[in-house]
Amino acid sequence: MKINFTPSKKILKTILGSSLLTTASVVAVKNSPTQIKELNDSEFEQMKAEINKKKSKLDKNNRSIFQCLSPNKYNIQCLNTLMDNNKTFYTLYPLLSQIDSINSAKFFIHELQLKKEIDEKLGINFILNSEFYNLKTQEQLDFKKSFLDYGLKNPEVGKNAYFLEILNKAKNIGEAKKMLEHIQKYGIMPSKRDDLEKEFGKNTSERMLEELAKIKDKYNLNLQNFYTSANTYNEPYKIYRSKNSLFRFDPKTGEIVTLEKENQNHNFKNKTVTTVTPRLIKQDNEAFLDSNKLLEATIEIRTFDGNSKHQYDFKRSKIKGDFEINETLPNGNKYKIGLSEYDKKKGKHIEKHLTSLDGTKTDYVYADDKKGNQYFYYRITDKDNKILYKSEKKFKVLSPKHFQSTTDGINFDILFENDRIIITKLDGSNKKIEYKIKDYTPKDYKNFNKFLTDTKRKEETKLLDKELFLGDLAAEKGLVEKYTVDKKFVNILKNLSGSEWFSLSNSNVLTLISDIKTKTAHSMGKGIQISPDEIRLSTLEHEIGHEKFNQLKLCQDENLSKIYNEEKDLFLTNLPNIVTQQAGYFMRNVMSDGLSETAAEANLIVNAPQQWENIGSRTMFLQQYFPRTIAYIANRHKELY
Repeated sequence: MKINFTPSKKILKTILGSSLLTTASVVAVKNSPTQIKELNDSEFEQMKAEINKKKSKLDKNNRSIFQCLSPNKYNIQCLNTLMDNNKTFYTLYPLLSQIDSINSAKFFIHELQLKKEIDEKLGINFILNSEFYNLKTQEQLDFKKSFLDYGLKNPEVGKNAYFLEILNKAKNIGEAKKMLEHIQKYGIMPSKRDDLEKEFGKNTSERMLEELAKIKDKYNLNLQNFYTSANTYNEPYKIYRSKNSLFRFDPKTGEIVTLEKENQNHNFKNKTVTTVTPRLIKQDNEAFLDSNKLLEATIEIRTFDGNSKHQYDFKRSKIKGDFEINETLPNGNKYKIGLSEYDKKKGKHIEKHLTSLDGTKTDYVYADDKKGNQYFYYRITDKDNKILYKSEKKFKVLSPKHFQSTTDGINFDILFENDRIIITKLDGSNKKIEYKIKDYTPKDYKNFNKFLTDTKRKEETKLLDKELFLGDLAAEKGLVEKYTVDKKFVNILKNLSGSEWFSLSNSNVLTLISDIKTKTAHSMGKGIQISPDEIRLSTLEHEIGHEKFNQLKLCQDENLSKIYNEEKDLFLTNLPNIVTQQAGYFMRNVMSDGLSETAAEANLIVNAPQQWENIGSRTMFLQQYFPRTIAYIANRHKELY
C-alpha cells in the first residue's frame, strides 16, 4: 500500500508487526502484508492521533465521512490502510462498522490486498456484500479465506449472486462449510440442491448431483444457471437446462439419461453419442411452421468408446419435399438408402430403405409418369422381419375425367362428371358414393369464415364435448352443402384414390377452398378447409388424415398411444434438439395435438410423397423414427374402406 506520511518507528511497528524500520525502508511497505494485532490503550490512542493527521489527505466529502466513523482497536488498523486512497476509502468505509474483532480485521486486510483481483474477477460487490465480518474464531477466518480463494479460482461461481448468499443463509459456520463443500463436490449451487430435494427427496437429488459432478469436467459444463425446463413433449423424464446444455433425469432413480450439447446427444443408457452437422438451415417466419428448417445434414452415431461409427447424410433432391440419403455402416460399407430421381419424360421415382432406432425397417417405393399414372409400395417390418404393415397401390388415368385405382387388390372406379363425382367399389358389391361439385363464391367464403371465427370465439371445445363438428354445423346453417366439393378443387381431387374417397364417406363436406389471405389448411371435423395457395395433394392427404383420426377416435386408442410414446421416447433421447425440433410438430404436448398431427402426416406418408420443401425433413424424420406408429395407424385406416 502507498504511505503518504512518515510515521514514527513505533507506529510502523504497530501497523506492520515487524522489527524497527528505517525511514528508507518505508517504500517497501507497499508490497508488505499488513499485520493486525491486539492494541493496548496507549497504542490505540497513538494510532488515533496519527490517523487524525492523515485525514488532510482525504477530499472534502471523505473528511465529512471520516468525522462520523467510530474507531475501535480493530477497525482503526483497517481504517489506516483506507486513508491512502480517496476512492477506496469512499467505497469501503461502510464495512468498518462491522469490524469488531481481530479476525474480522485480518480478513478485511486480506480482501484489501486482493482488491484488484477481486474487482477484475468477481466485482467490487463481492466485498461490499460479503457477510461474516464479525469473525470470532480462527476457524471462521480460515473458512472466509478459503471461500474467497474458491471464488477467485472459479469466477463463474464467484460471480453468481447465490454464492455470497451461502453466508447469509447458513445458520452457522459449519453449515456454510457444508454449502461450500457442496459447490466443490458438485459444481452447482446449494440452492439447486434445496430445489431438487423438495421435488425428489434427498437420496434422488443427491444421485442427480453425483451424476452431474461425474460428467461436469468431462463435458466442460457450466452448471451455475441450472434450472427446470418446460417439458414440451410430455416426456417421462425431468428436464433441466444449463446455458447451452439440456439434461434428462429419471425422476425415480436420479440417474442421468441424456445430455444434449452443441448439436450432440449423449445417451448414457445405450452409451452412444449422436452428432448432427447441419449443412443447410432455412429460417422461416411463418408462425405455424417449425422455427428452423434443417434441410441438409450429416448424422453420426458413435459409441462412447469410439470403436463403432454409423453415419448417414441427407440432402435435398430435385423432387421438392424429398431427399437423397446415404448411409455408412460401422463396417465401412456405404449404401444409398434414399433415392429421388426425376425425368421429364419418365416421371418420378422415389425409393427409401430406412431403419429406426429399435431396428424396425421401412421399405418405400413411389413412381409416377407424365400421364399421372402412379405406383405405390409400402412395407414395415420389425427387427425380427415380422411384417407390421404392407400395402400396394396403383392409380391409372383412363381419360382426363375417368380414373381407376387399386388398393391392396381392391379396385375402384372414379368418374368426374360436370356436376358430380361418382366412386364405385369394383368388388362385386358395386357400392357407389357421390359428391356434388359446386362453384362456391367469394360471398360464400366470407360467410363461412365469419361463422368459423364466431364459433371459435364461443369455445370450440364445448362443441366437441357434444360430439358436434364445425363441418356439420356449417352444413346445418346452409353455409355449405353436404357431400359437396368446391369446383376450384377438382384438379387436385383427380389424384385421390378410391380407398381415400370411401374412407371419407362419413364426412359431410370434403373440401372447401377459402379465398382468405391468410394461408390455412385444416380439418374442421366433417370437412376440410384449404386456402388456394396451399392446394397440393400432400396437404390434402394430411388433412384427410385428421378426418380419419376423428372418425376412428384414435385419440382414445391406448395401444396406439403406447407405441407412439415408445417411439417418441427413443427419438427424443437419441437425437439432439436440432433434429427433434424439426419433428416437434408431431410431439406437441397440447391435449392430443402431437398424436393427431402424427396420424395426419402418417396418412400422407402412406398415400403420397411430401410436396412441401420447407417441411420435408420433418416428414422424413417421422417416416424413419416412427415406423411402428405409422404401421398401426395405416392398419386402422383399412377399417374405413
